[in-house]
Amino acid sequence: MAEDDRRKLCEEVNKDMISGLPNVIIGHILSFLPTKDALCTCILSKSWREHRRSLSNFDFDDRTWKSRIIFWNFMDRFFYLYNSRENSMRKFRLRVHGNYPYSRLSQWIDAAIKDNIEELILWIPLVTNVRLPQRVFSCEKLVVLNLSYGIIIDLLGVVVRFSCLKVLHLEELPMLDDLASIEKLLAGSPVLEELEIEQVDCRSRNALRIRSSSLKRLTIRFTSIRYYRKDPGCRALTLDTPNLELLKLTDFVSEELNMQQLPCSLVEADVSVFFTHIFIIQEDSYTDMAVQFLRLIMPIVKILRLCETTMKMLSNAVRKKLPCFEYLPNFQNLTRLEIEASGYCRWMVLHEILKCSLKLEVFILYKGKALTIQTKETPRWPSIVYLNSLVIPIWRNPEFVPRCMRSSLKVIECVDFEGDFAEIEMAEYFIKNALVLEKMAIRFGRAVPHNSQERVAKRLSGCQMGSEACRITFSSP
Repeated sequence: MAEDDRRKLCEEVNKDMISGLPNVIIGHILSFLPTKDALCTCILSKSWREHRRSLSNFDFDDRTWKSRIIFWNFMDRFFYLYNSRENSMRKFRLRVHGNYPYSRLSQWIDAAIKDNIEELILWIPLVTNVRLPQRVFSCEKLVVLNLSYGIIIDLLGVVVRFSCLKVLHLEELPMLDDLASIEKLLAGSPVLEELEIEQVDCRSRNALRIRSSSLKRLTIRFTSIRYYRKDPGCRALTLDTPNLELLKLTDFVSEELNMQQLPCSLVEADVSVFFTHIFIIQEDSYTDMAVQFLRLIMPIVKILRLCETTMKMLSNAVRKKLPCFEYLPNFQNLTRLEIEASGYCRWMVLHEILKCSLKLEVFILYKGKALTIQTKETPRWPSIVYLNSLVIPIWRNPEFVPRCMRSSLKVIECVDFEGDFAEIEMAEYFIKNALVLEKMAIRFGRAVPHNSQERVAKRLSGCQMGSEACRITFSSP
């Protein structure tokens, strides 16, 4: 009897449960597999061969194939069979890294794009330059459009009708220098919720206006300039996005930053801006403009990240006593602050930001790249000590303990902590004065020797704590 029970149990365990599912569910499961694996699965048995006809999501990447020739032949054969099918693709993703004739890539893309397509993701090498079929812009069921590198977009005489498009990603496309085309795409996308634009080499000095009342998440990365100071125009970025919730802005190119309508729904902002001498605008004028831009969003957001270049700009405003940084508004909603900075940038700006952050709960300080300044001048600001012509930042306790440290600040993290005198004094100040602090995390940098880590841990662990609930943790990479 026991043997029969074991036999029945083995049969039950080895039973093909998936084959008994409805075809619709099996097709849905296969849609989550890479296309190569899904097609291989469909030839395991005769009963599964028909399932490949129901596949509507296709994901192709030539890196998963043994050779470029095998991939090429497979794609040709696939689209020959696919064109004979009645149903069309819902999702098409093509990512190629080898060199293929642009005519062949165009054939594949053209065959994939039908009226019912909902998601289109193309990653083509820059050297190829494949023209996107114009009928894409009339695919009214398209929800996700992600185009990268060697895709040529020509909107001349084209009417954009993306009535369902919610996600648009544009990365390193040649058309990104034609800023009017970007605005035309946005104008034809009335329900767009997520927009990402990334361009490393910006060659246009024209103005860009991001205008969308439906946009919720915006990521812009403009990181380097390929035009000259003598070129006409003044590159400006204007945001007209009243319902924006997330802003990630890295802009080392625009000489003007404007916000047409204040996004009162903005929850999270990550800002990285930078002045370059190619700009026509003067540095102090740029700093004033950028600080005014930050003053608009800082009182609204709950989460704020400021990178090292932004902190340097703010520290220049403090050091030069520019009017733009005086009388900062209270950051009524800010609960999480992340700062990346090194040297004097941290101390000069940190006091002012903490003073205005009335409800701050989490503060994370990332150590930026080391900043050493050769100088023979006398000190211009109090938080710097000069030794052997090197600028060494020192910590100065603020005149008054910020309100957030007395009432709301619960978590502090110091990342890439090197254990210099200024950092230790700063950590001690937080430990002593943060009255409701629950966690103080010190993450040492890779270059900090073990004996130095022990010395810092011993000193900070013995520091008088302002909060009885505070735990101090130390970790190393």
